[in-house]
Amino acid sequence: MRLIPIAVTIWMLALAGVDAQGPATPRIWQGIYSAAQAERGRTAYTTSCVRCHGADLTGVNGPPLSGERFMKTWGGENLDRLFAKIRDTMPPLFGTFVSEDAKLDIVGYILQTNGYPAGIRDLVAGNDLSSIQILAKGEQASVQNFALVQTVGCLARGSDNAWRLTQTADPVTTTTGSPTEEALTQAAQKPLGTGEFLLLSAAPFDPASQQGQKVEARGLIYTEPGDGRLTLTSLKSVGPCS
Repeated sequence: MRLIPIAVTIWMLALAGVDAQGPATPRIWQGIYSAAQAERGRTAYTTSCVRCHGADLTGVNGPPLSGERFMKTWGGENLDRLFAKIRDTMPPLFGTFVSEDAKLDIVGYILQTNGYPAGIRDLVAGNDLSSIQILAKGEQASVQNFALVQTVGCLARGSDNAWRLTQTADPVTTTTGSPTEEALTQAAQKPLGTGEFLLLSAAPFDPASQQGQKVEARGLIYTEPGDGRLTLTSLKSVGPCS
């Protein structure tokens, strides 16, 4: 079936991570922590981190956690890597204990200090952190071919009898091939988009039983103009496709 030129344009833009109204706002600029969480993080930081990283987060004995040096180190990385670094290695002083929740609050404070806006919900640990890239204002997340990604869409059988994911949201990189229950809950609330992918290696996930459903899909991505494919590592229904 031939698509009219405008439909082709919209589809190709979706595959490239752009919608018809322009680039999607990266999640880190959509308010992923709360102001209250950042305030708790400021208190925890002042107690446990200020000696090495400075009152203004520009670094003393430790590296800067704000400004150009911070972005040079962490720009483009997924937020789960920053959290893991803080969770697993900070603070280095013997006998100092900071809870995991407090360290997540500190991440919120770091984001606030670097100008990222607050939202209405706390940042929470879990699989979703791997889908949030640390990006400068105006910078767009990039998804390279053969990266492991996550998206949502409607599962349908194509005219060629192959399985396709339609109305897909912009794919985001992830570090895990299958979702947690928390990630599935978030996927159920994620809006659909305008993209489409051919699904490869779908048979192990019993796609026929999920036909017509909104699904959370993970896999290795390959895109070029007019051709988008996902080699699946996971395919799970999260509700009706409407």
